[in-house]
Amino acid sequence: MKKIALLLCFFTVSSFSLTLDQVRMSLNKSAANRDSSEMKIRTTVNSAFGSQVVSVYIVQKGKSKVYSEIKASFLNQRSIINGNRMKVVDLNTKKFQIVPYNGESLEALSYAKFNPLDSGEWEEPKLVSENLYSIKGDKGTLFYDSKKKRIEKMESVDAEKNALTTFTYDDEGNFKSMETSVISKGKETTVVTEILMLRSSAKFPDRLFEF
Repeated sequence: MKKIALLLCFFTVSSFSLTLDQVRMSLNKSAANRDSSEMKIRTTVNSAFGSQVVSVYIVQKGKSKVYSEIKASFLNQRSIINGNRMKVVDLNTKKFQIVPYNGESLEALSYAKFNPLDSGEWEEPKLVSENLYSIKGDKGTLFYDSKKKRIEKMESVDAEKNALTTFTYDDEGNFKSMETSVISKGKETTVVTEILMLRSSAKFPDRLFEF
């Protein structure tokens, strides 16, 4: 009887345990249409050196067509990917160049990376309380809500700095913004990334991908 009880307990716990693959699948499902989307993003950096705002506009139609613009005090640039070619335009001078595209991610796309599990090494989730799980990795520890199927926050601590990233969502559960606070040598830097618009790119004119 004891063996049966132990087996039942084992299978019950196993059936409700959450795996890293399940978390990844859940997060990827919520971002499944990201490569066929039109997005406006604003990133604000506040530090001891002042404030910096970067506005990013990205349109993707599949993996072979990308239209992006970055506007900031240090850069005003448009990039267009169409197949194996890329056109880069300096929006200040209107000068441009067309170069072969080798598949590397555009700088603009780096502002649209909201899922830490997309890269790096991560351990299996561990239950913290009720629906909250912690997942440790080489970049820190993130906390995932299995009921809401979303990342709530991420923490990292090392000898040089402490960092905390919190994620916010709208009433429908769609990702809205993330705020990262980094404290190093007693000074704090905050980075706030907001999604101002996210919709299907179906109506975006294909002619704008032409060179």
